[in-house]
Amino acid sequence: MKTVHDLRFWVLSAALVVAACDEAGTDPLFDDLTAEEQLELSVLEDEGAFDAGLTFSDVVADADATMGREVDEEARTHRLDAATTFAEARRAHLARDYRRALELSRAARRLVARALVATGGEAAVEDLIERLEDALTTLDDEVVDDPEATRAELEDIIAEARAALEAGDTLLAASWALLGEQRLRLRRGRHLRAFDIGEDRARFEVAVAGASVALAERLITDHEVPDDVTDVAPSDGVTADVTERRNRWLALAKRWLARAETALSNGSYARAVHAAFHAQWSALKAVVLPGGITEAEVELLVDVSGTLLDEATAAVGDEPTELQQRALERAGELHALGLSMIEEGRVRGIAPLWRSASISAWLVASTS
Repeated sequence: MKTVHDLRFWVLSAALVVAACDEAGTDPLFDDLTAEEQLELSVLEDEGAFDAGLTFSDVVADADATMGREVDEEARTHRLDAATTFAEARRAHLARDYRRALELSRAARRLVARALVATGGEAAVEDLIERLEDALTTLDDEVVDDPEATRAELEDIIAEARAALEAGDTLLAASWALLGEQRLRLRRGRHLRAFDIGEDRARFEVAVAGASVALAERLITDHEVPDDVTDVAPSDGVTADVTERRNRWLALAKRWLARAETALSNGSYARAVHAAFHAQWSALKAVVLPGGITEAEVELLVDVSGTLLDEATAAVGDEPTELQQRALERAGELHALGLSMIEEGRVRGIAPLWRSASISAWLVASTS
């Protein structure tokens, strides 16, 4: 991959790869890599991280299948090839053939990128980048290892993805975004490491994701949305019809929720949390119309977040449990953050507002 424009990222990364070096000891083959390469290679340290990009593509395919869409054979071939290539990269990493591991890992991401573009076009890449941008607003130290370092990593990866997209290189943009997805997953806990996500947190996040999907379905039913939007340009294989796109995002949310529940039942808690956050974000996308966030949608989310926060506060009462108190405090922090961002003209403030609303919805449901 090309060198990052903002050298701040790679200066910072020199400090961030210490953990990776600890795992690899003083292996001269590893130490011979640049800071950029060490950071990139780190996604192969944990199975849940290196296959995160592939999982993203698989869930998209699953959601399309539930909607009766025909399987794109080109995309299917790319996904199968990517799975094989990621496995080879993992084996090369374990064999300390780090150069080959890097080459294979990059090739696998490129294959996943081709699968995404084959089914969703540039819009699918834009969605993946946007997902990372929204994730920046909801990071906390109970979900990721070192939120500030994670934020710095993702900001520069996002910048690279955006630059590639603006330059017309959709596949490179997707490859960068997928690396960001893998880095975010890696930061959400690894087995046999000092930082990992426990069962209680995983159960909470999966429950909140369920509340988020239910909230999205309720809002779509309660708030009439026009189906005759004509100013949304269709992408490859994706219609501009609002109802179909909304249903597709709901299908994605439910597939991610199912993945989160399965991971939770299997004891894969970091995987469960990662999938749960995807379910919440997909639910938000189902509520927000394609073609840009409107003023009416911002007002709706401000109102819904504030109303649910009030209801949650009343529901937990004067003697909340420790979990209820922490959840309520987090919902309040996110609501305040979202409002602040909106007041500054940053429409991405809808992400923390939605996260706040989802937590509050869970609190109300769990106490009723």
